[in-house]
Amino acid sequence: MTAAFLILILLFGIFVLTYDYMEILYTAAYCLLKKAVDSFKGIDVTPKGELWERVRIVLGITLNMGTDRAVRVFFFISSFLSFITMIVLGGRISLLLSCLSTVLMFFAPYGVLRLKMEKIRIKSSLEGEILLAELTENYKIYYYNMKEGLDRTAMSIEDAPDSKRILQNLSRGLQRAGSERSIIRLLEEFSLSINTSWANTLKNLMYFALVHGIRVDEAMEDLLTTVRRAREVKEFARRANNESNLMIKYLVPLSYLLTVVAGVKYFGLGWDKFLHYQFGTEVGMSWMTASCIVYAISYMVNLFLSESKLDL
Repeated sequence: MTAAFLILILLFGIFVLTYDYMEILYTAAYCLLKKAVDSFKGIDVTPKGELWERVRIVLGITLNMGTDRAVRVFFFISSFLSFITMIVLGGRISLLLSCLSTVLMFFAPYGVLRLKMEKIRIKSSLEGEILLAELTENYKIYYYNMKEGLDRTAMSIEDAPDSKRILQNLSRGLQRAGSERSIIRLLEEFSLSINTSWANTLKNLMYFALVHGIRVDEAMEDLLTTVRRAREVKEFARRANNESNLMIKYLVPLSYLLTVVAGVKYFGLGWDKFLHYQFGTEVGMSWMTASCIVYAISYMVNLFLSESKLDL
């Protein structure tokens, strides 16, 4: 009884001494809870940081879902996957490896989308010559009206599917844009969808044509000539090198399967023992988790480095 009374006095003293800090924490917790409730209701929560805007752009480029609600769903899915990973691996492997897996799983959806965005950028950059040729021609046909030229190019271009989708998004956005700021934002997203120096130059030319009505046909023709030369240089310097792709895609998983088969068939391990040692022990789960992490990172890095964009 005396011990409980002393503990209550101690807690009361800590509360009195830390009241000011507790009030700050209470206010912060209340604000976070209010933002979470507003976000769940679909109410716009402002201000949004650079991370929010970056995720929104990535979702817009890869999934055509560049809305605030899509960003909320994305963060929820990432947090849910991270929580499930922590529940599954917690207590079965070391704390360090479990925390590393949890953090990596949280960033895994963003990494997958960035990988998809990089593929879109590579393909659309390789279509740059077709895009510029079609856009320049339509820009001239429709009396140097950039908006009309973009609309017609988005509908008529056929040999560049990735560029067609990017132009369609830009065309739809320009139809709703009512200010110079919104036009700049759309052009910036167009440039980020390709992420090359020639795309950035084309973005600036479209800005001058759309906002200020300046004729840019000669500059677009010069840019088209430069991209054609860059493509010729790229084709001349390109060399087929698929050894790393084959090793990562096939050799690593095949080596693991052969190890399992050899252990069961030649060393008398048995499937029951193998499954137990691999998934039922801390050492087995630790090695399995570490191997999967290294393989996933190697595969993604290889995909990023195996192809290059057509740039100036």
